[in-house]
Amino acid sequence: MRGSSIAAALLVLSTLASAAARAEEVRATFALVIGVNQGVDPELPTLRYADDDAARYLDLFRTIGARTYLLARLDENTRRLHAQAQAEAAPPRKDEFDHAVAALAEDVRRAGEQGVPTEVFFVYAGHGNVKDGQGYVSLEDARLTGKDLSSALLETVKATRIHFIVDACHSYFRAYGRGPGGQRRPLPDGFSRSMQIAADERVGLLLSTSSARESHEWEGFQGGVFSHEVRSGLFGAADADGDGEVSYREIAAFVQRANASIPNERFRPDVWARPPHGSDRFVDLRRALQRRLEIDGAQGARYLLEDHRGVRLADFHAAQGQPLKLLRPMTSGAALYLRRLPDEREFAIAGSEEVVALAALSAQEPRVHERGAAHDSYQRLFELPFDLSVVQAFSMPAAGVELSAPVEDRSLAPTRIAAIVAYGVGAGLAGGGVVSYLLTRSERERAQASDAQRDVSARNQRIDSGNRATIALLSVAGAVVATGTVLLLWPEGGPSVVLMPGPHGAMAAMGGSF
Repeated sequence: MRGSSIAAALLVLSTLASAAARAEEVRATFALVIGVNQGVDPELPTLRYADDDAARYLDLFRTIGARTYLLARLDENTRRLHAQAQAEAAPPRKDEFDHAVAALAEDVRRAGEQGVPTEVFFVYAGHGNVKDGQGYVSLEDARLTGKDLSSALLETVKATRIHFIVDACHSYFRAYGRGPGGQRRPLPDGFSRSMQIAADERVGLLLSTSSARESHEWEGFQGGVFSHEVRSGLFGAADADGDGEVSYREIAAFVQRANASIPNERFRPDVWARPPHGSDRFVDLRRALQRRLEIDGAQGARYLLEDHRGVRLADFHAAQGQPLKLLRPMTSGAALYLRRLPDEREFAIAGSEEVVALAALSAQEPRVHERGAAHDSYQRLFELPFDLSVVQAFSMPAAGVELSAPVEDRSLAPTRIAAIVAYGVGAGLAGGGVVSYLLTRSERERAQASDAQRDVSARNQRIDSGNRATIALLSVAGAVVATGTVLLLWPEGGPSVVLMPGPHGAMAAMGGSF
């Protein structure tokens, strides 16, 4: 009797646990993906692959079941490769952004009315900058400041969690600018006080941080390096513990490990990650992994995954003994191709089967060989193997640590040197003018009523000459100092960025001189 009671109790507990697990798994996921090759600032260089990154993010989020909105202007090559993205993409302009956010907010509201937890991903690839003390990311016709994004997304979209993935050159989101070295200087106050994104406990951040000025795009990926690494991890390569979820710690460790072999920091993208309050989960892949590729621990090596069009979907380096499960996107029955880089052998993965084990496939010669002239530094991406030990050894950013941006040494800039010289010359001329004035005043004070007419005439000439010299010296000094001021305020160099994590959030801010 007692055994039956215990069995019944265990059955009830098991049923409740299963129900709770199912309730936890039922989430509505949404994404707003923006790719901007040419932003609102004409002086910034045009990117080549932000539209490709956006199209591939669309495919990825659709694979994991997210309702996705896409803002990107696809070039001809991207349109040919991504017909679905071309059919859905709206121009990355302010009115289309407002429409997408409104639709997203309505989707989230409806899900919330049904009691379904909601997660929103905001993905941006493009330019970020700073102007008049305000940091922003660029659309084609508008700037989105931190206040704009906070108002549009955090106040309008009432999601349970909101995840930001930002890969932007000159980005105000990042802890480091892309300038090669330079001195570290503190960030002025201002923008951080209006930046509510990082302070919201619902918000998780995955941000590219880099020390090189140029955008980190690579022809080998046909995309941004950071964005490609993030997508590679979200295909399942970053799921080191094999639980079907990618945590913030796992994705950050994965990206950092992928770049660790690049010796020159100018070409080494870094990552800064901070999960929402109370949850380290970044992306849940369990439902999408019903259609997957399984790589057992004995197959550890460096791989790249391509689709039938030659689009590079993911790169990874599985350590020996580290099993992986990778997403297989729906490709209308077309095959995928997994290339093992150490021996350049390739595996064709049929599109019809739900679960494919790499161990059951036969290796063959690759369809194409890599073209030369790829950047030597980027050839070293994913050189080191990744497994659970890498995640365990990875240190998330410590609370209270302030990171200031490396910027160019402005004190050595030509205009700054010219300004300093101008101030020095102006000070010398002004000093000469003061001395001339004092001498002239002294000459005037020595005049006596009893002086001979000849002496009076000579003294008056000296006083007139002194007055003219004083006026000339002070006038020239003023002009030189004004020129120095213009040179000192002349805009040059890039913006400085600081990221200030705290125990329950973080503040990102940017400053610059204009």
